[in-house]
Amino acid sequence: MIRSHYQLVEKDVPEIVIESWERSRKSNVSRDLSEAPLVLSEKELQLIKSRGELYQSFAAVYSRMENEIDGKYAFGLADEKGRMIGVRMEGKLYDQLGGVNFFPGGHWHENITGTNAIGTAIATQKAVTIHTEEHYCEAWNAFSCAGVPIRHPLKKQLLGVLDLSCKDEDFHKHSLPLTKAIAESIQADILVRTHEKNNILRERFSQHKENVRNDWLLLIDDQGNIIDQNHYSKPFQYVWKSSFNWYEYINGLQHKAFNKKDQHPLSFLHGHPRGKITPVPNNNTIIGLIVQLPQNYSSENLSTTFKEEYIRHGVVGRGEPFQFFLEKIEKVAPSNVSVMLTGESGTGKEVFSRMIHRLSDRCEQSFITFNCSSLNHDLAASELFGYAPGSFTGGLKEGKKGLFEAADGGVLFLDEIGEVPLSVQPLLLRVLQEQEVMRIGEYTPRKINVRVIAATNRDLKKMMQEGTFREDLYYRLSVISLNIPPLRERKEDIPLLSNYFLEQSGHNRNIILTPETERILRQYDWPGNVRELKNVIQYAQLFAGDGFIEPHHLPDVFHELPYAKVSEERLENNKENKKENKKDERDYILHMLKRTNFNLTKAAQLLGFSRGTLYNRLKKYNISYRY
Repeated sequence: MIRSHYQLVEKDVPEIVIESWERSRKSNVSRDLSEAPLVLSEKELQLIKSRGELYQSFAAVYSRMENEIDGKYAFGLADEKGRMIGVRMEGKLYDQLGGVNFFPGGHWHENITGTNAIGTAIATQKAVTIHTEEHYCEAWNAFSCAGVPIRHPLKKQLLGVLDLSCKDEDFHKHSLPLTKAIAESIQADILVRTHEKNNILRERFSQHKENVRNDWLLLIDDQGNIIDQNHYSKPFQYVWKSSFNWYEYINGLQHKAFNKKDQHPLSFLHGHPRGKITPVPNNNTIIGLIVQLPQNYSSENLSTTFKEEYIRHGVVGRGEPFQFFLEKIEKVAPSNVSVMLTGESGTGKEVFSRMIHRLSDRCEQSFITFNCSSLNHDLAASELFGYAPGSFTGGLKEGKKGLFEAADGGVLFLDEIGEVPLSVQPLLLRVLQEQEVMRIGEYTPRKINVRVIAATNRDLKKMMQEGTFREDLYYRLSVISLNIPPLRERKEDIPLLSNYFLEQSGHNRNIILTPETERILRQYDWPGNVRELKNVIQYAQLFAGDGFIEPHHLPDVFHELPYAKVSEERLENNKENKKENKKDERDYILHMLKRTNFNLTKAAQLLGFSRGTLYNRLKKYNISYRY
C-alpha cells in the first residue's frame, strides 16, 4: 500500500484511511509538515466562541465530566472548517500536542494537515479512529485519535468535530465510544441552549408586536434563521428566506460600535425611514434581530442580499476610524448635496462614491464616472456638456449629449477634480449653480437634475491660493467634505481586506495568510493604500498556489524592509537578560503569561521566544496551563 510517492506501508489499512491518504496526496499535503498552521487571531477566536453554542456547550459539558476523565487524554474541539477553537489537555500531552499546534487557532482540515481524526471526520461526515502511522504526516504518528462529528440537534448541519487524542498505548476500545458519548452530551446541551435562546427571542418579539400595527415584522436568530413573523409578512416568507444572508448581516453587526439595545435604521431601505432593526442582546452578544419594514416597501427590492449590502461591494473594514467614516457616508447618502471625497491615491474614492449612490434615492438611476485629468479644455467641455450638430470637425452630425445630461436623475462622479482645466471651471460652476446645461454651439439651456460627487488627492485649498482652482467652485463642490482614512491608519482591516480579495478571486478556500505574513503586511506603510494591498495579494496568490501565503511569496519590496527579518541578535540579547538565573526566568515567564491573560501566542512574542521555545520553558519550569 503506497501512502505517498516514496513510502510503502506494509500492513492492513482501513479503506477510509486509504481514501483519506489519496485526498491528502491530491491536496499536496507535505508528509514532512511539523505543525498545523495557525489561522485564527485571538479576536477571531473570541468571536467564534461567543457566537453560537458549540464552544459554550463543549466547555460546560467538559467541566461537568472533568473529574471523571483520565489526564492521559486530550480533547479538542474544531469548527466545521477544521479550525481548533477549544482544547482540554494537561501533563505530557500538553507538551507534545502543543508542539504541533493542537490548540486554538490550529487548522486541522484534511486538505491542510492530511489524514487526522478531525479532518477525516469532516471529510467523511463519520466518526473515525486514526492510529499512529495511519496519519498522513509523520509528526502526528506518535498519537492515536478518535473524531466524532457534532451536528446541530434540530437542523442537523455539521457544527464541528470533537477529537480525543492520546499516546497509542493509552488508546483502547472504549476511546471512540467515550468520544461519542461526550459529543452526544454536547449536542444535548446545544439543544437546551437553543431553546433557552429562542424563548428569549420570542418573548422580546411578542412584546414588540404589541406596539406595531401594520408593518412587516420578522424574528431572526443569530444563525440567520427566521423563527417567527407576523401575519403581514407571511406571504413573503420565501423571499425573506432566500434573498437575504441574515447570518452574514448579524455577523457584521457584532463588530459595529453601537448600542446593541437600541433600534437602528436599515441603511439599505432608501426613502423608508421606518425601516429598522432591533438587536436582541444577551450577555453583550446579539442573539437575534427583530426586523421591521413598512408594508409599502416594494417586494422587488428584496433581491439585494444582506451580505452584498454589508460588504458594500468592496467596502470592507471593522476598525473604528473606518466605521466612523462609513457612518458619515450613511448619513450623507440620502441627501442631494454635493460631496467632495478626499484622500490619498488608492484609498477607493470611486468605491465610496458608488456606495453613496447605492444608499441614496437615486440608486435606480445612472451612475456615471469621468476622470478630469484625461482631457484638455475642448474635449473636457464637450464630454461634460455635450455639443450641437456641426460644432466640431469630425463630430457626430446629430450632435452629442454630455455626461451631465446622461446622468440626469442620477449621480455624476468627477474623479481627480483638481485636474479640471481652469478655463472649464466657470462652465462647471454654472451647471452646478443653475442645474442646467448648455451644449457647445447651442444657446438654449437644458434643465437637469444631477447629484455631483467629486474626488481628489490634491490639496485644493493650496491650489486656490495659487490661483489654479476657483474658490467658488470649491465651496460649491464640497458642501460635504469627507476624508477617506489611508490604509496605514486602519491596519486592523488588513487581514479582512486580504481575505476579501482572495474571495473575489475564488481562492479564499485554498489560500491562507500565515501569521508571519500578516505581521509583515501590518507593519508596511502602504503608500498605495487598498489598491496596493489588492495588487500584493494578487501577486502573492500566484506564487502560493493552493496553500499558504508565506513572507517569501510577497513582492521584493517586502524582503528589503528591516522588519521582514527577525533580528537574531535582538532575540539573543533579550533572552540573556531574562536568564540571569532559572528563578528569575520562571518568574518572568509567569509575569508575561499573567500580563497577556495567559495568551501563549502574545506571551511568546513579548518574551522574544518562538511558540516551541515557550512550550519547552513551560515544561522545564513545570508551569501548568490548561486551555
